[in-house]
Amino acid sequence: MTTVPNQPESNDASIEELLREVGARDEPSSDAARDVMSAVHAEWLSIVQQRRRQQRVVAWRIAAGVALAVLVSTFAYRSMTPAAEQVASVEHIDGRLLASTDDDGPIARTKGEFIRVGDTVQTDAQSRAAVSFPDGLSLRLDHGTRLTVDATDHIVLDAGAVYIDAPPSAKNHALTVATVAGSVQHVGTQYEVRTQANAMLVSVREGRVVLTHSNGSNTGEAGQVLRLSNDGELTRSILASTDPQWHWALQAAPAFDIENQSLATFLQWIARETGRHVVYSSPAAESAATAVKLRGSIAGLDSDAALAAVLSTTQLRRYQTNATEIGIELTSIDSSAPARPTH
Repeated sequence: MTTVPNQPESNDASIEELLREVGARDEPSSDAARDVMSAVHAEWLSIVQQRRRQQRVVAWRIAAGVALAVLVSTFAYRSMTPAAEQVASVEHIDGRLLASTDDDGPIARTKGEFIRVGDTVQTDAQSRAAVSFPDGLSLRLDHGTRLTVDATDHIVLDAGAVYIDAPPSAKNHALTVATVAGSVQHVGTQYEVRTQANAMLVSVREGRVVLTHSNGSNTGEAGQVLRLSNDGELTRSILASTDPQWHWALQAAPAFDIENQSLATFLQWIARETGRHVVYSSPAAESAATAVKLRGSIAGLDSDAALAAVLSTTQLRRYQTNATEIGIELTSIDSSAPARPTH
């Protein structure tokens, strides 16, 4: 058997001798060490900054993706959500008319703008307004009125008073006005609904209304005022169609443009607005009123002044009647009267 001798001592001596010949390793200078450290630090900073930039880019992309998703979802929601139905348009404002929805606060409305389902409409203590429905029904708001449009045929009156003028063209528009005490629905009529601290007042100028409450229902006829308390107690009183209490409704009414209208149409309008009826002295007077076409304007005139100004341009005049009528007769024209209303 061949044996390989173990020689650790000789190997150690050889290494030691080699190290003596090579000598000690030179230490780098302090400047060189600083340069190396600076280079290493700079490289480290570069790597850290690059990683941070990458993280910011990733974060920005995530945020941008989230924002885009929100925008797409919002657009899709708005596109899928049907717009609120238009109920009426603003016809007249004396002062300010505010309207708001669940999505925004009160915004001042102007003539011609729409009132939609869900809108809360209000006037202040110095303002009145009128809105018109497509079928010709007129809804007027007195001072300090607040109401909410629940549906095309249903409003909730929270405060103040409203006047409803439903001409024959709106006979099928069964508008319901609700209050805390009860609700009222008209049957082709003119009437006022006014709130009180513990009751509602329904004044019927023309036609009739149906009042519904917790104790049942009641009918109100022309010339009656129904007072319904919040606990269901009902009382009645009398109010003439020409009573001064109705004046505010005419003041809130949309202006009547007489230009190219027949005299007969104007007379019917002013009679309806003042709670009276037109009575002609003869068929000839009625035919003349139908044939006459008007020019000019009655803006700024009250009802009596407007009537006098318009008649002064024609061969028709008023004659004495009772307070509920406007009597019209055919006479010779007065050459001293002005040619037409100049207001």
